[in-house]
Amino acid sequence: MQNIREYLKEHRLLTDGAMGTYFDLLEQEEMICSEEANLTKPELIKKIHHQYIDSGANLIRSNTFSANKDTLEQIQLKTGGFRDLTLKDFVKAGYRIAKETEKEARAEGKMVWAAADIGPLVEHSEREREEILEQYYEICDAFLEEGCKVYVLETFPEEYYVIRMASYIKEKEPHAFLLGQFTFMQTGYGSTGHHFLSVLKNAAECNDLDAIGLNCGVGAFHMEDFFDRFLEEWDGRELLLSALPNSGYPQIVRGKVIYSDSLPYYSENLKRIASKGVRILGGCCGTTPDYIAAISRWITEENLVFPTKIFPASSKEKQKKAEKRNNTFADKIKNGKQVIAVELDPPFDVDCGKLMSAAEQLCATKADIITLADSPLARARADSLIMAAKIKRETGMDVMPHMACRDRNRIAIRSGILGAYINEIHNFLFVTGDPVPRADRDNTKAVFDFNSIGCMRYVKQMNDSLFQDNPVFYGGALNQDGANLEAIAKRMVKKIEEGCSYFMSQPVYSNESMERLRRLKEMTGARILVGILPLVSHRNAIFMQNEMPGIVVPDEVVALYKPDASREEWEKVSVDFSIKMMQKCENIGAGYYMMTPFNRVSLIKNILDNY
Repeated sequence: MQNIREYLKEHRLLTDGAMGTYFDLLEQEEMICSEEANLTKPELIKKIHHQYIDSGANLIRSNTFSANKDTLEQIQLKTGGFRDLTLKDFVKAGYRIAKETEKEARAEGKMVWAAADIGPLVEHSEREREEILEQYYEICDAFLEEGCKVYVLETFPEEYYVIRMASYIKEKEPHAFLLGQFTFMQTGYGSTGHHFLSVLKNAAECNDLDAIGLNCGVGAFHMEDFFDRFLEEWDGRELLLSALPNSGYPQIVRGKVIYSDSLPYYSENLKRIASKGVRILGGCCGTTPDYIAAISRWITEENLVFPTKIFPASSKEKQKKAEKRNNTFADKIKNGKQVIAVELDPPFDVDCGKLMSAAEQLCATKADIITLADSPLARARADSLIMAAKIKRETGMDVMPHMACRDRNRIAIRSGILGAYINEIHNFLFVTGDPVPRADRDNTKAVFDFNSIGCMRYVKQMNDSLFQDNPVFYGGALNQDGANLEAIAKRMVKKIEEGCSYFMSQPVYSNESMERLRRLKEMTGARILVGILPLVSHRNAIFMQNEMPGIVVPDEVVALYKPDASREEWEKVSVDFSIKMMQKCENIGAGYYMMTPFNRVSLIKNILDNY
């Protein structure tokens, strides 16, 4: 029998339709998902596989889309059984049903392949990518141990995990055939904010993937538009492409999710997609054996002619979408020139007079940019993005708002960045955000769709898809005095990989803290803005030493602020000490991150004037 690559040279490959939604139509017993039936009703799953094969499908996907640890734990909790079942056992149970079905179909002379089906795991701020990858690799190992040669990695909103799984599988089974499929909403963006053009382009450039395509998310009409737009952009190697749209769009009927049923419309739209050179066709949510039978009929009857190339290349130039604007702050950092960022705090109430006065005064100093904190210590202040836009508009000074993941889900982060960008704000500092105090947690809920690394990854994708001509320039926070220097450096490297261009450190008050910054720079190659926070009195020094998390103020620094000294004497100590630390750090940092205590901008001006 031909292998799947030989078959695709002369034929279109027809896949099955939806397992999950079709299973829900047939099965009246309430289950966690169709994968539960791999353990309790395997004959029903095999029956569905056979129905799709009888309708003309050449490729059936194992009922393992949601075969992961979370699903297994839910099944164990619901049923009280399967306690000794491992993740690999769970995955293998689904694949063996598909493999047995393939064997039975081939005995009848049918050209059928059983493919390992892998769907996305839930990704959130508490799960590191390394942890998620390890589970993916365990799932891949289960299929590899069963001798699987065909894989469908589907419904992924971005290419990161797909490319890594493809490399992992090909290293262990070089002859495996891998199809990577991605899903997007009608807007062209996936659930993690990635745009379909950049995702498909990156996937197409991965030599470990034999075919790429789209599934789920949209119906055939919108999917055709995605292929048209990608055809105009792509100018690389020939590709095998797949299209598995939904039957339509879902709606809730009597508490159940129902997909619109428009088989003739679906079939005609998919035929147009096929005419563009797409060789792997099938269906996703809402598609039943009837849909696959309809596609099979016109594939057989009309014998559509393939284009000369599997995926015709295009030399069309990309259109410039934005006029290039200078980003002085970014340019200085990239060119190795020292910069000075001065932080101001937005007000707790509606009176922004002190803030605006401070911003105006900074225009006449050495400061390059004003940075605005985003409700530090989880105490609500005026929105940093809106205040940054006001300062930019009324003073002309460059601004860098902080954005904390604590208070914004991915929708709010995206809309905030878009709004800021429209207001010509292109510099940001992304932080995870201080936790909500325990006493407030019953009434105030943190969001944390992302941690700071995930947020940077999200914005990096926005740069690739939206801001190519004028990318957002962003940095991250750095606590150099944390316990484990190696762990701090490792996290810095992760941020750099996600597009972080600079770091703003916690205040430096000691030679030890300064030396840790030096070592972190050597370990990571990072550009670091050294934190300078002037202390303004003896009481302030005591408070900072004892009550500010992440800030280390040595006893000898506190001793400089005599309890009975005057405000003028304290300010002189503050200015002299700050300038001393700045001079010591000249060869370490890419500049300075000046934090303004109590919005006393006159103190910052004094330091900058005498530095």
